[in-house]
Amino acid sequence: MKLTRRSLVAGSAGMLAAPFVARTQAATINLVFSHHMPTSHIGHKAAMSFANAIKAQTNGQVTVDIKPASQLFNLRTSAEALQLGTLDMCWSDLGTLANWTPHLGFVSLPFLFNDFDHVSRVLYGATGRQVAGMAKDALGVEVLCLGASGFRVFLGRKPMNKADDVRGIRLRVPEIPTWVEMARALGANPTPIPAGEMYTALQTGVIDAIEVPADYIVSAKIYEVAGFACKTHHIFTEVSMMASAKRMAGLPADVQKIIRDNAVQAVQKEMWADNLTAQNEAWDELARRVKANDKPDIASFRSKMGPVLDNFIRKTGPRGKTLVEAVQAAARA
Repeated sequence: MKLTRRSLVAGSAGMLAAPFVARTQAATINLVFSHHMPTSHIGHKAAMSFANAIKAQTNGQVTVDIKPASQLFNLRTSAEALQLGTLDMCWSDLGTLANWTPHLGFVSLPFLFNDFDHVSRVLYGATGRQVAGMAKDALGVEVLCLGASGFRVFLGRKPMNKADDVRGIRLRVPEIPTWVEMARALGANPTPIPAGEMYTALQTGVIDAIEVPADYIVSAKIYEVAGFACKTHHIFTEVSMMASAKRMAGLPADVQKIIRDNAVQAVQKEMWADNLTAQNEAWDELARRVKANDKPDIASFRSKMGPVLDNFIRKTGPRGKTLVEAVQAAARA
């Protein structure tokens, strides 16, 4: 898709600091936002809220076309497209960006975060600003706003109440290095397949289990093909609104500010609050659908994770170690 690029009259600062500068209809800006989530997911709702606000605050002169459910790109290819400049915006995460900048994968380390308050202190503090700068400098990806999807749980065809229960199973994980290493540390056989294929893969026995946030399981009805859930909360899943830094830099200053302000509103405020409610409700719903254990042997899972942390620090060096230590310090704040 060829995107319109015009020389526009820039506003002074944006919607909140000054009125939007009206432009001719010929100068309409069309932006494409791709994501991998089903339309029933709160991430899609947040993306639509964001798009509607942009349209309203620019009097219809800036539109954001939402392409959900991997219609255009999946999770990994969306991040690749941002770097290439062939996509304007997407939902992505630092773990996926770690495929190209490994130290950004700190956020996906197992059992690194304690709870949502701990996550908030990290994402919306100095560490969050630091990693956003890293993504922009290294990859040309602008993090419009870091956000939360949820803590992950296990869902499978057999009970997984302690670490030894996972040994030998075919575990679907995202195509993210830390997840693959976590699966191997547990003795599982990591199977990276796209999110959209999880239902069929479980149904046909290609995989034995998955590990995703509870709300994703419920929204995609994956509980229909697996009978056991385990509330390990082993990895926090960050999901963030990201954009092509090159595309953002080419927009008028007032449009840039409107986009950034509304990303914060949609992700840090609206989606954050919705997510806290959705995760609790989703687990309750999941517990009604399958045999669910909300008090698994967490210590047994944690005991297997030492090599994952050690390997991460070995591969990423001082930058990775500094990020891990910053998260650990925030836990004590």
